Amino acid sequence: GTVSATGSPTPSPTPVLPTGCETLLPFTDLDRALGRPLFGESRFTKGVAQASIGRTARVTCQYGLGRGGTGVAYVEVGISTYTDAEAAAKRVQATISAARGEGATQGEATVGGVPATLLGGGKVVTLVLAQGSRTVAVTLQRTLARTLGTGITLNQATTSVAEKVLTNLAE
Repeated sequence: GTVSATGSPTPSPTPVLPTGCETLLPFTDLDRALGRPLFGESRFTKGVAQASIGRTARVTCQYGLGRGGTGVAYVEVGISTYTDAEAAAKRVQATISAARGEGATQGEATVGGVPATLLGGGKVVTLVLAQGSRTVAVTLQRTLARTLGTGITLNQATTSVAEKVLTNLAE
């Protein structure tokens, strides 16, 4: 027999989040962004909604971990969805303010046409942006700087990772 659905599909109010690191940022994309292979394991973490800041969902992927997912990730990508674009923008501003409060430097970047902020901290460089009701945060350990591909700075690598993430989220 045939099954037919009645009614109209309900539009999803928030973007769909990736279900694993291989869809968010495959190692091949990561290696291209860094200009060299990044070895180690990856770890996917599904976060929780946080009503107080309007967050509806969160996923994090960490790359370059030691065997068994140990140690500090060389690269971390966090994607969150919010109730609306205003809540996402507020969250980015809160992240920037917190980093500045800890002494981070602040610079501007553009990722796939989306304005972004680069934050330089003691041990990491982080790029944050809001794209509609979604936020993207990409963090690279400063220790990666000395092993990046020829002519690639840490800021360029961070921006390049974010560009690949946005491209993959759009697919």
